[in-house]
Parts: sequence; structure tokens; C-alpha cells
Amino acid sequence: MNRNRKISTIAYLLVFLICIVLLGGVSFSKLVDFYVNDVVDYNEWTADLGSPFETDVATSFYQKMGFVNVNAAFRNLLLQRQMNGVVKLNNGYLISPIGWVSDESLQYNADAVVHLKQYLDEHNISFLYVIAPYTSSKYDPQLPVGVEDFANDNLDRFSAMLQKENVDVLDLREIMHEEGIDQYEMMYRTDHHWTTKGGFYAYTKINEWLMKELNCKVDPQVSNISNYTITTYEKWHLGSNGQRTGASFAGIDDFDLITPNFETSLIVMQEDSDKFGQEGSFEDIFIDRRPLEKRNPFSRYTYDDVYGAALTSCVNMRSDNDKKIVLLTDSYGRAIAPYLSISYKQLVKLGTDVDSLTSSFIEDIYKPDVVIMCLYAGNAIGDGDYARSYYDFSHIY
Repeated sequence: MNRNRKISTIAYLLVFLICIVLLGGVSFSKLVDFYVNDVVDYNEWTADLGSPFETDVATSFYQKMGFVNVNAAFRNLLLQRQMNGVVKLNNGYLISPIGWVSDESLQYNADAVVHLKQYLDEHNISFLYVIAPYTSSKYDPQLPVGVEDFANDNLDRFSAMLQKENVDVLDLREIMHEEGIDQYEMMYRTDHHWTTKGGFYAYTKINEWLMKELNCKVDPQVSNISNYTITTYEKWHLGSNGQRTGASFAGIDDFDLITPNFETSLIVMQEDSDKFGQEGSFEDIFIDRRPLEKRNPFSRYTYDDVYGAALTSCVNMRSDNDKKIVLLTDSYGRAIAPYLSISYKQLVKLGTDVDSLTSSFIEDIYKPDVVIMCLYAGNAIGDGDYARSYYDFSHIY
């Protein structure tokens, strides 16, 4: 009996070792591919293990996402709400909690905005700061017991600093609440972004402000979503938080493509784009359908790639007005810029490349009527180098 048990134990150990060797061998080949050919695993997330080599091994580990999904399944069974730095809210939405940001750090960002606004005032150019919603709602945070998240508190204090200096602030969190809109319906369950419907809603509110501020006309059919075709790709988008927790932790998001049913005509003015000088419709210019041809449940880039992320400047040949806009934004702007582009004469979209927003560009070259700023909450109130790059207006005098 003891002999049989010993044989069974040895057999189990051999099977385990064989599995480890096979996994290690395949993972090693992926690691070599990573080092030699710069081939990155389909899942963008990996744990930071301190040692660069250990982190690279984890990045290239064979079937990494499968192991992440198994981990997530067990956490669901155990009713655990946290995994790899991500928290599942009571309603199933995922967030990466944002910590407390000091008043000093918030004031740094606010002062940069005020500096830009004062410069624009001197040249009779309007300015609007848009506060985008954060996944966890200010009015219904859905936070599990014991979890702290300060994103909305940080945004409230930042907004107060801007308004104290007479900066026009369009707080979409407040507008959604006032209009009785469930903010969660505008956000992805697994991503930090708003959905394309959320981006379109934001566009309509920005458009209302612009028409009033600039005293101009916009074709009313452009801002009416009933004039668009909404094509839903079910379980198509695993967002940035879902990448850290797998599809089994909170599911996979649907993706909505929103395209106009009316005629549109634009010309690309971005000189470093392969579409420079191209004239075409909304879909020709802004939509890349390749990510929609084949479902890849492990990719979070559906949102980023479908909406022509690289395009930064277009002229609208069918505009009812002659107004020109500068939009300072991050990836949140990808779901609003296309609709602004078919509403106004011209739009220039800038991200961390705000150093191109020079006095010469503003006063002599582009001569915008308005500058709009809209950032993801983590960037809007961030104090790291990346977030601060959106606020570097020191070169504008």
C-alpha cells in the first residue's frame, strides 16, 4: 500500500514537473521573441515584480490571460472584490482607485489652466474646461465596504479652484445627475473610459455651450443621435481594468459604433498623417473598421483604434459656421472629437503635444475661436509627469 502510494506520488510529481517544463519552455520561446523581435503578449498588463527580468518573464508567460481568468474565477467564488490593484464596485464595474491629491498639486494644475485662460482672454478666444465623469459616480459611488477612492473629491476641489478664477467649467457629472441620467450607463464596465455613447452625450453638451458662447449655428441633425446608426458589437472590448483581472472577473464590454446617416465631407489637415489632404466622409476619415472584423476578447484597443485616434486636424466642408476649435484632450477625446469635427469648420486635437500650442500658432496660424480642455479624471487631477504634460503651457506668453 505504501509502495503504491509512493509510486502515485512520484507519478503526480513527474506530471507536475513535465507541465512546468513545457510551460516554461514555451514561455522561454516567447521571452526570446520578446527580446529579439519586440513581440509583446496580447495582454498589455503584467505585474511589476521589481526585477526587470522577472517582470519580462511574467509578461511573456504562456497563456498568461488564462491563468488570470482562473484567478478571477476563484475570487468571484470567494466573493472577493479586489484583484491586481483593481476594485469591483457593488454594481460590477471596475475601477483602479485614485488616491488623495493634495491641494498644492491640484493648485499647480489649476494655475496652469488659469494661465492659459488669461492668455486666451487677451486675444478674445473663449475657453472651456470639461470635467468628464469618473467610473465611480459622485452621487452613487458603489464602493465596497473598506475601499477608499478620492477621484470625485479631487475633481470637486479642482473644479472649485478653476471656478474661483472665473474659468468656465462644464461638469458633466453634475449635468448627468441633474438630467436624471444613470452615469454608469455611459461608462464601460471593464475600462476607465466612457463609452462611445458617453462621448456622444458629452459632445452634445459641449455643443450646446459652444453655440451659445460663439453665437453660431450648427446643423441640428448632427447633435441628434436619432440621425445616427448605432451598431453594437457584443462582448467585444476588454478594457484597461479588465486586462488586469481577466474576462471572468467582470465580463467583457459591448462596443457601439455610432455613424451618421446624413452626408458628411471632411479634409484631413494633419501633415504627418498618411491621410493628409484626403477628402472623405465621417467614416472615411475617422473610422477604422479593422478592429471590428474579428473579435479579440483580449484587446482593450477597440475604443482607441476604431475612432481614428491618430487624426488631429480636419476641415468640415459642410459646416454651417466658420468657427475653429482647439481640443486639448487625452483618449477621452477620441469619442467626442469626430462629432465636433462635423459640427464646426475646423478642429485641431492636441494631447501631450501641447508644446505645439504656441503663441504663433494661436495668433498667426490657426486663430481659433475657442479652446476646450477635457481629460480623464486621473489625468485631470494627476500630479505625475504624464498627467502634468497636459498642463505645460509655460511656453505661452
